[in-house]
Amino acid sequence: MEKAKLEKYRKRLLETRASIINELEVEKEYFEYNDQGDIVDIADAVISNEILSRLSDLDVEKIEHIEAALEKIDKGTYGICEGTGKKIPESRLNHIPWARYTIEYAEQMEKQRR
Repeated sequence: MEKAKLEKYRKRLLETRASIINELEVEKEYFEYNDQGDIVDIADAVISNEILSRLSDLDVEKIEHIEAALEKIDKGTYGICEGTGKKIPESRLNHIPWARYTIEYAEQMEKQRR
C-alpha cells in the first residue's frame, strides 16, 4: 500500500483511539456507585453502571484492534487479511480501518461459530 494511504489510515486510527479514550474518561465520572437516594435510585445507578461497563468493554476491544492495526502499519502488513493473506479492500478499510479480515472471511468465521 502507498505510504500516503498508510499515513491516512494511521491518522484515522490514532484519532479514533484518542476519541475512545476520551469517551472512556468521561464515562468514568459516571461509573461510580452513589449510595445516595432510595432503592430505586440505587437500582438505577447499578443498571447504568452495568451498561457503561459493557460499553467500555467493547471500547477496550476496539482499542486493542486499533493497536494491532497500528502495529501492522509499522510491520508493513496492514490491509492483509489474517485468515487468507489476501488484501482487504480499501473500501472496507475506509469504513473499518482496524479490520483484520476480508468480509468474505469474516462471514465464513461467523458461520462456523453458529
